[in-house]
Amino acid sequence: MTMDKSATLLQTGEEPSDAAREAAGWRTAVASALGLTVGPSVLTVMAFGAFIAPLDREFGWGVSAIGLAASLLSVTVMIISPVQGLLVDRYGGRRLILCSSPVFGLSLMAMYFLPDDISVFYLAWALIPVCGLGLWPVSYLRLTAGWFDRRLGFALGVANSGIGVGTVIVPLLTAWLIAAFGWREAFLGLGALALVAFPVAYFLLAEPGPRKAAVPTAGDTLKAAAMRRPFWLILGAFFLLGTVGSAVTVYQIPLLLDAGVPEHVANLVPVALGVALIVARLVTGWLLDRFAASLIMTVNLAGGIVAVLLFAAGPNVATGLLAAALTGLLIGSEFDVLSYLVPRHFGRISYGKIYGITFSVFQIGGATAASAVSVSRETYGSYTPAMLTLAIVCAVCAALFLYLGPYRYDTAHT
Repeated sequence: MTMDKSATLLQTGEEPSDAAREAAGWRTAVASALGLTVGPSVLTVMAFGAFIAPLDREFGWGVSAIGLAASLLSVTVMIISPVQGLLVDRYGGRRLILCSSPVFGLSLMAMYFLPDDISVFYLAWALIPVCGLGLWPVSYLRLTAGWFDRRLGFALGVANSGIGVGTVIVPLLTAWLIAAFGWREAFLGLGALALVAFPVAYFLLAEPGPRKAAVPTAGDTLKAAAMRRPFWLILGAFFLLGTVGSAVTVYQIPLLLDAGVPEHVANLVPVALGVALIVARLVTGWLLDRFAASLIMTVNLAGGIVAVLLFAAGPNVATGLLAAALTGLLIGSEFDVLSYLVPRHFGRISYGKIYGITFSVFQIGGATAASAVSVSRETYGSYTPAMLTLAIVCAVCAALFLYLGPYRYDTAHT
């Protein structure tokens, strides 16, 4: 059956064939990857750093004052993640994406008119993530998960790989736009890129349902999930994962510079993290269909321990690249695993709510770590105490995953 015919069956409500379901599912997974490549996870978080220097040159606000806007961004994401999860469960991911894409793109373009008033700058970075409410990962991941059961892990890995691709491409593109045209024009370019999510969603994303996808829809309510041990273990594990990922991604270049690595070399090391992140998205997804998530995360966290110990020892170029790659494998596996654990432990009824709450807790962990690592550097004159602490954090996090126990809604393997 062709893609057009399968789409027609899905839209008319007729009972689709297995081939039509598979085509719609993989089309949704690929479209989700494209949407996440140009989503706020990339266009705000990964592009922000490139604007710090040009804004400081033009307005003289100071690097630390400009950087505070990134903290406001994180706080806003913490607040809106549970709200997004609630809306996704109630109205579906595709509808939210179609509504949010134009608003988010225009909000980035509006930064072209930014005046010399830092309070306006702060307000903008608090509102931009709200404008992209429906474009944060859970909308795409719930859509993709709704089509798959037996190959759920790999499908989610394909969808999540979009963030990895954007992590590598968007910072380079942003730097080029600023150098070639200026920072105001760069915001216009990023806003135009964000609008790509609308046609992708309109023509390629398919909303699953009981007749369309034939995937089990049983599951726990949020209240029922919160009364079970795995819910709190997952929240604790992802809080700790947020601390490790944020600390390394934010401070990997300063760590290398402290160790004497030349700046032009240190600035290239994050590329190793980005490439490893893309690989991890796909490989972790494939592994999730074959091995327990707790085992996969334990192995990746062991790599995380090696990475932070290398950073603690004062890395050179070779060990810095290895540490960045190991960290990329860990960070790249996090949201594949989260988006897989939710339907396997709690079913699909409250997928958005549970994912949204966990994502919010993850962000809290990241914000906590960013401040703690900075304090460690100022207090001890070194990042070593913070990195040694993160090694312990990785070990505790692995223990939480190992204590999760068997899946409760694993119809693909029973």
